[in-house]
Amino acid sequence: MTAAPGDAGTGAGSADGAGSADAAVTAVTDEIRGILAAATGRPEMLGIPADMPLFGPPVGLDSLTGTLLLREIHRQFRVDVAGEDLNLDALATLGSLAAFVGERAGGRNEVS
Repeated sequence: MTAAPGDAGTGAGSADGAGSADAAVTAVTDEIRGILAAATGRPEMLGIPADMPLFGPPVGLDSLTGTLLLREIHRQFRVDVAGEDLNLDALATLGSLAAFVGERAGGRNEVS
């Protein structure tokens, strides 16, 4: 089975809307990859897998880059990760962050 870089779910659509939810999470994941690439100046961030931890190698978010990431997510998706997730558990992996943002952004996200 070959998965696209943004695939965070099963990828198969169903009558209950799971396919559109997967597509939304994939779009958010891809957008966050772009934010990470811009914030770090590292184009290789565009290809990191969804289960990649954001802290530690190879992403290695530091406090400044993490702040830039959260600010840009708030600007683009209108989701205040730090305000809604006080333990910042959503920052564990790219996929957990994308799921958190996707759940809260719902129809409000305007992926550019």
